[in-house]
Amino acid sequence: MKLHLGCGQRHFEGYVNIDYPLSEHSVQQTSIADEYANLLELRYKPNSIEEVRLHHVFEHFPRAVAAALLYSWSTWLKKGGTLRIEVPDFEKTGKVALSRFSSKKAKAVAMRHIFGSQEAHWAVHFEGYTPASLSNVMELYGFKVSEVKKNSHLGTYNIDVIATKVKDLSAAEAASITRNYLNGYLVAEVESEKLMLDIWMSDYEKQVKNTVALT
Repeated sequence: MKLHLGCGQRHFEGYVNIDYPLSEHSVQQTSIADEYANLLELRYKPNSIEEVRLHHVFEHFPRAVAAALLYSWSTWLKKGGTLRIEVPDFEKTGKVALSRFSSKKAKAVAMRHIFGSQEAHWAVHFEGYTPASLSNVMELYGFKVSEVKKNSHLGTYNIDVIATKVKDLSAAEAASITRNYLNGYLVAEVESEKLMLDIWMSDYEKQVKNTVALT
């Protein structure tokens, strides 16, 4: 089984194309989805999926939730399975937004691409990924990146990272990896920041319970 998560209006043959029902969309009037679901509530048996792919979906998840999903997808995937994630290229888009040579229109499009279109409750971007940062976080959760593609469309710039599952992680290993990863976002070793990390880890654990099947 191959999964295309958050399919929108792009239907891929050979995949189960999954998306929110139309009631959760704003401007989209029709759906080509094979199944309707909240991606944060999907759960599949360990080692049962051949591929998981997402195009302009991953950036919509808060950091802790994104980490939990990476671990969840790694449990779903068979060894040698593929994870493919396409997101806005924060590095390239940021340069357009900040360049004094960019037009006002180009800057506005770049800012939208960074922060989301914001016409629906889910249409907000929580993270800016570069080729290196997305590759690095995917590899933390047992994947080996094989290819990084770049593309552009109507003044927007994107990265498409393709990786293979090479390692199984225990829940404890994944939690430790996540704590170390999120710790990197703390600005100081003070009590309030440590409490923030605990909140992030709580969000991570809640999401793992939703999407990792018990063996």
